[in-house]
Amino acid sequence: MKRRFLAVIAAILLLMVITPAHADNGPHGGYAAATDACAGCHRAHTAQGEPLLMAGAAYDLCMTCHGATGSGADTNVVDGVYLQRDNQTEPSDEGVVNRGLKGGGFSYARMDSSWTGTATVAPVTSAHIWNDGAGVVWGGGAIGSGAGDSINLSCISCHDPHGNAGDNNGPTYRILRSTPIGSGSGATSVPDENQKNYTIDDSSGKYFGQSYNSDIFSQLAYWCAECHDRYLAPSGSGGSDSGDPIFAYRHISVGSGCGCHNIHGGPPPTGNPEYAHKPVSCLTCHVAHGSSAVMTGNAGQAPWPDGATSPSGDARSALLRVDNRGTCQLCHDK
Repeated sequence: MKRRFLAVIAAILLLMVITPAHADNGPHGGYAAATDACAGCHRAHTAQGEPLLMAGAAYDLCMTCHGATGSGADTNVVDGVYLQRDNQTEPSDEGVVNRGLKGGGFSYARMDSSWTGTATVAPVTSAHIWNDGAGVVWGGGAIGSGAGDSINLSCISCHDPHGNAGDNNGPTYRILRSTPIGSGSGATSVPDENQKNYTIDDSSGKYFGQSYNSDIFSQLAYWCAECHDRYLAPSGSGGSDSGDPIFAYRHISVGSGCGCHNIHGGPPPTGNPEYAHKPVSCLTCHVAHGSSAVMTGNAGQAPWPDGATSPSGDARSALLRVDNRGTCQLCHDK
């Protein structure tokens, strides 16, 4: 099998050779008996990091393909944009070049968070940790256990670089692990897409109202709740005390609706008709990697779950898709 090599500079400033990654394809699963993929990331006797990684840390290795200067994958997760930078011709449905990734970005995002109809590139105001740093998982843990658990997160905390992480070793959406490392909770296999699509639907950069496969959309809520346990809330949770002193009443995040919420689990029928009858999930309001939404006035002064009031302002953007609390207004149209 012909080998293709890609020269990159790793964090340890050594010249290394890796096999290009093609999104969820390429080296991430589907290995043949005599595969060459192992050599793209591992060294049997000269590894610089565990487990036998050619680079010093897992996220460093991930960034050689998926980083801002990487050239082995079209998904630039640092800048939150889809590019054509490998030598493969992907299906046109996979993504639109120079359009924002569905997950946003870790350092920058190409979004229309102000809902003006024009996408702009701006530094993120909030993002999930991706470089093995420490943070607080708000809502993590059992009822009454405080504001959240402490955790260290890296790319491989959520994604399994070897793929086949689902039930019966099946593929999963974005090669997500059934159980995120450090979550300490159950297992949720999020089904993969039949046709992978990495960019948002709207060329204007409007992230709110993006379409997802209904099975994926629903299962992602359960998957997010493996870390953010107490954020998982069925219809009616806004009027029913959960028993937790901090997360007492919660907005619906999953499940079929009833009463004010329709049977599809969507927003109230009295709200904005553009978004009525659409499923509600964590991703209705939030992006997975990072958002450039800004928070002013009341939105920027909302306390953190532990009661802290600093940092405030844009730092309170909470991975939201729209500036301030526009995600509320776009559904409820008050």
